[in-house]
Amino acid sequence: MIHPAPQPRVLAVGAYERDNFGDLLFLLVTERYLEGSEVVSASPFSADMTALLDRQVVALGDELQEREYDAIWSVGGQVGGISTETAYRLSTPREEFARYRRATPDVQERLISEALNGAPIVSPYIPTPAAFPRNAGAVTVLNSVGVAGVAARPVRIRHELHSVLKTADIVSVRDKESSDFLHGLGVEHTLAPDVVHAIGVLEPFEPAPDNDVVVLQVSSGIAAQLGHETIAEQLVGSRHLGGSRVRFVQAGLAAGHDSMADAERIAERIRQLSPSTEVEFSTGRRPMDVVEAIRDSRLVIGTSLHVRIIAASYARPRVTFTRRKPTRYARHWDPHMPFNVAVTDLEEAMGAATEAGRRPEVVEAARELSRLADQNVRSIADRVRELSAQRTDAVREERAETRRAALADAAVRADQDVDGIRTELAKTRVELRATQTELARTKEQLAQARADAQARGRGLGARLLRRSGLAGR
Repeated sequence: MIHPAPQPRVLAVGAYERDNFGDLLFLLVTERYLEGSEVVSASPFSADMTALLDRQVVALGDELQEREYDAIWSVGGQVGGISTETAYRLSTPREEFARYRRATPDVQERLISEALNGAPIVSPYIPTPAAFPRNAGAVTVLNSVGVAGVAARPVRIRHELHSVLKTADIVSVRDKESSDFLHGLGVEHTLAPDVVHAIGVLEPFEPAPDNDVVVLQVSSGIAAQLGHETIAEQLVGSRHLGGSRVRFVQAGLAAGHDSMADAERIAERIRQLSPSTEVEFSTGRRPMDVVEAIRDSRLVIGTSLHVRIIAASYARPRVTFTRRKPTRYARHWDPHMPFNVAVTDLEEAMGAATEAGRRPEVVEAARELSRLADQNVRSIADRVRELSAQRTDAVREERAETRRAALADAAVRADQDVDGIRTELAKTRVELRATQTELARTKEQLAQARADAQARGRGLGARLLRRSGLAGR
């Protein structure tokens, strides 16, 4: 039987359940290329994202078990190495995750299973279609992803994800390491710039030539590492700041990302050092609010990959502090602007970025990234429509059977992966020894604390006796 699909139903899968600027843009940009389709946003954990996305984000497992989709489209980020526990940590209130960390392993496993509503999900943003009978035959897409991290996953999960990648219909990655990894698996794929670059095509914008805004974004972890005061001192001390305003932007307020407290601490030091420097805060949290705050500037300084990508999309001069992910990306796709910059080199980097921004070939290279991203996602969307239009029961069942067979083979391969199992066992032993060492250290500290308390108690008792005149009686 042929099922006409004039409006393909697409399950968009990603980290859309939390305030993380880049992940939310993955969804909003992708949707622009799926006009005419029914797009449902899903994450491993459901969330009310009305404030940022005007929608509820549904639970991935529930959707795959209860509704049939023409396509499952995962987009964005270094999803290959992310575990369900990591996704749970990033998506859960701090107090709730603290309770999780204090729980025993069996209770932790139960808590995550309950959060996933019992769904068979081993990788939070790369679902295994064959584990869900209703959608084992859906068209599958992974776009703008990083999957090299799959190689470091536990044996069984690694082999399962191999089967998912090998039976996906469309795979497009954004980093050379992932491309090399897929070549090793024999997976056909494309290597293209991050899909968010396409926003420069979708939402063209030209900043005013006399713009005097310098954007600053720093994650909490990097701010603590570099030093809030040091960042402020290096920025204010640069002759390239001139009389510019400093605009603080947050690339995400979810756990492990940015915080207003860090921005305010840096801003306070800027005001102390340079009272004449105007400081402002971009407080809009909707993704396009953040985009507008970044693109309307003369220079962008940050730690976030997607802050850099937005700056590149609008050919804004940009500087990125030392951080592994944006460094790796910039080295391959965006090498003309400073990256992997130490805070003490900020002065030089700001000058280099400003100078590079005046060169036509650098501006053209940034615009070419937007064109390449646009072409790539447009061709993927066209292919999804084509495959959806060809949908029949037979085609869908054939795809499902291929995936079920690949998943079964993956389980066998995992059982036979002696080297992988040994490596995993050795790692577990190392972790166990580290835990035992830490436990022994804690016991020693506790014993010493008790001894100190007893000594203080005996000393206090002796002093009280002397004061009362009872000592020696």
